[in-house]
Amino acid sequence: MWSSKKILGLFGLLLLTGCPYTQGCEGVDAPPAGGGGDTPTADGGPTSDATIESDAGEGGTPVSLGPILPNCMGLTAMCAGESCCAASNVPEGAFNRLNDPLLPAQVSAFRLDTYEVVVGRFRSFVNAGQGTKKSPPAEGAGAHPKIPGTGWKSAYNAGLTDDTQSLSDAIKCDPTLYNAYSDTPGVNDTLPMNCVTWFEAQAFCIWDGGRLPTETEWNYAAAGGNEQRVTPWGGADIDKANASYGCQSGDSIAEMGAPLCTFKDYTAVGSRPTGKARWGHSDMAGNVWERVFDYFVDPFRLNPCNDCADAQENPAGHGIRGGSINWAPSFLRTDDRTAVNSETPDTRTNTVGFRCARPMVP
Repeated sequence: MWSSKKILGLFGLLLLTGCPYTQGCEGVDAPPAGGGGDTPTADGGPTSDATIESDAGEGGTPVSLGPILPNCMGLTAMCAGESCCAASNVPEGAFNRLNDPLLPAQVSAFRLDTYEVVVGRFRSFVNAGQGTKKSPPAEGAGAHPKIPGTGWKSAYNAGLTDDTQSLSDAIKCDPTLYNAYSDTPGVNDTLPMNCVTWFEAQAFCIWDGGRLPTETEWNYAAAGGNEQRVTPWGGADIDKANASYGCQSGDSIAEMGAPLCTFKDYTAVGSRPTGKARWGHSDMAGNVWERVFDYFVDPFRLNPCNDCADAQENPAGHGIRGGSINWAPSFLRTDDRTAVNSETPDTRTNTVGFRCARPMVP
């Protein structure tokens, strides 16, 4: 059990130091994940460590959600009844990328955010003065532990905004339809963060103790590893009970006759609990597209794939996966990977978000 003295001591330390969401901070007087101890919630109170009891990993062992980490200590917004910073372990395994037997892959164990990064979490990053030319990630930070050349490069700094104010202005890229970000806490805090470039998403994940998932990692989690799910929840049909989609905006490719999108179509993360993926991840289909680390290339270029990622720059930009509220159901399938699913690293899009990957919690 965490005593109130320990919790207050940790909370005070965080207020004084602005402790980043890193492995070092996670270890401050914290109980082991899944060990039955208490961890602080987003509002600073204790709650028991959680595991996914109903959908275990490939070995049949419940998958730990891990501790609630320091950067969420001041976040009062909750996502689907738990911390918006919840993350679950994804066990190692083999599967076929895009559900294609010609694209086998081996994936090492990692941990992936349960929810898409929400407005409230991203505000903490902005308020910390991070992700700008004045305060970029360190060279090499955020590298995949098994893939050389995937860390932050100083050349990326040119793609960041000049300072915190310019970042705050830039992430309000859609003031008319999907204006999600606010400088102050409010009802939008559990909406998925949008209008974030690849550079800023990667910088956030690094500050948060992680990195963007590789495309293979993202696909592995969405497809449930060797279960090769067509949808994250496992059924063949795509319906609005399991995913947020069904409207049309801009030049999106939606269903025939889809109504025009309104702000109400932009839903809080975790709003479709029956649509969770095998290891407990929400909204891996619909809501917002999700950025991945890789550039968008022919998947056969990485064949065979053993913890693979494509870090070679190319004009196609980086991949985005999972579909969104304003695209047709076919784009929500775990095997979807089309030419529209890529963006240059400095592109801001009102229906593109992200989630972070990080090391496995023992």
